[in-house]
Amino acid sequence: MNLSLKATLLTRIQGVSPWVGFYFLQSLLINLALGYPFSLLYAAAFACVLLLLWRTAPRLQKALVGVCSLIAALYFPFGQTYGSPNFNTLLALHSTNLQESSEILSLFPWYSYLVSLFIFALGVVALRRKKGEKKRWSSVDSLCLLFSAAAFFVAPVQNLTWGGKFKLQDTGYPAFRFIKDVIVNNNEVIDEQRRMAELSTMKDSWTVTAVKPRYHLYVMVIGESARRDALGAFGGHWNNTPFASSVNGYFFTDYVAASGSTQKSLGLTLNRVVDQRPQFQNNVITLANRAGFQTWWFSNQGQIGEYDTAIASIARRADEVHFLKSGDFEADKNTEDEALLNMTSQVLEADRSQPQLIVLHLMGSHPQACDRTHGKYTVFVQSKETSCYLYSITRTDELLHALYDRLRNSGESFSLVYFSDHGLAFKERGKAVQYLAHDDRFQQNFQVPFMVLSSDDKAHRLIKARRSANDFLSFFSQWTGIAAKEISSRYRFISGQNAGPVYVTNFKLQKVDYTHLGSDTFATRTR
Repeated sequence: MNLSLKATLLTRIQGVSPWVGFYFLQSLLINLALGYPFSLLYAAAFACVLLLLWRTAPRLQKALVGVCSLIAALYFPFGQTYGSPNFNTLLALHSTNLQESSEILSLFPWYSYLVSLFIFALGVVALRRKKGEKKRWSSVDSLCLLFSAAAFFVAPVQNLTWGGKFKLQDTGYPAFRFIKDVIVNNNEVIDEQRRMAELSTMKDSWTVTAVKPRYHLYVMVIGESARRDALGAFGGHWNNTPFASSVNGYFFTDYVAASGSTQKSLGLTLNRVVDQRPQFQNNVITLANRAGFQTWWFSNQGQIGEYDTAIASIARRADEVHFLKSGDFEADKNTEDEALLNMTSQVLEADRSQPQLIVLHLMGSHPQACDRTHGKYTVFVQSKETSCYLYSITRTDELLHALYDRLRNSGESFSLVYFSDHGLAFKERGKAVQYLAHDDRFQQNFQVPFMVLSSDDKAHRLIKARRSANDFLSFFSQWTGIAAKEISSRYRFISGQNAGPVYVTNFKLQKVDYTHLGSDTFATRTR
């Protein structure tokens, strides 16, 4: 009896097609490549779908396999770093120029591309499969159909159970989710850009009630991708900011950015926000213009069009604006942040009776950091890219030092504020290819430096009270002495007053309690 049972089981095992395991492996890799959390359920269910389609509609199955394999192969490196498609990734696709795209591609480790090639190769093998003799429908086929159909309804039923709505498009199948997420988020980006374009051409609606500037020159330096724990002046492990560590001024040790990417973060920081939506016509530049300031915007960031990014829409309201990068296909040169100093000097050389607002937007520590530093670094930490990142912070510190000296030599009273738009998170942590990239899951993605240096400062002061970039307009009003009916200040920004809870906006445009985020501490392994 036992011999008979073993023989039967052996016969069934031998009768199982190797394509069953092949399609399961393919489904598993497609799931991972598209950036969604690992799910054995959907990997098995999609494998069943491929098996059933091969039996009933082989041409349709090959078309599905071909499309999914190609998309998965192309998206795998992005998916491992940035996750599944969301508003931020689609916004980046719309607003990233050719140079930034090439830099992002060079960030990913070589073996990510190897896996992509493997996924693509599996797709080629599947497409070359020959149709064999048609077999009768079996009970196993019925179970596959029942299982794959049931899996299709798992997520919609869960949403209904948790108080949401039952929608078939909410299925958890990665291939379907990817298509839905791309379409939905792309439509949201297009709607936001259309709204931004409409508001950017509208006249601002500020009601200025008082203008009492304390200084003649106001300079706002917007850094890029600088994690606060990477700066020695803010408690970082390395002494890489000698200027900021010693200069007199106010240093905020708990300032939290509004979001984890440049466009969204600065859109929420520099504009008036109503119902979580930036009012692009009412921003720091139009407020300063309305108050009689002369405004300047000098940028080393890319600009694709006149109003097609949140930053460009703000910058174009300044009296004078200049982008070192135009953002088109010829903007593939590595322009230096230091070039912005020469533009600033030209402003300082002329006598001007109006108070001045000068904005410098840096490339700073934007990935890939070794492109910022031309491959140079002073201390090796885990990987070359991490080491370059730390040195890019030093280069920004040197720029701030040079800018501060030029302001002092101008003979005018001044105040300089520096902050970064967002931080970064470690990828491939602990490996020789470790690097930093955008993320929204950790507190360090929002922990950025914020300092205010003025011509009359007498000491180096630390402010430990938590501050949010969502309150930046309140700071700007207090800093420049421009009061407006639309800006209400709940507390003195440069003080130790408690400001209350802080929320950030993640890549899905959800408001998240900052204290509920995880931690991504700086790796300090040196060589």
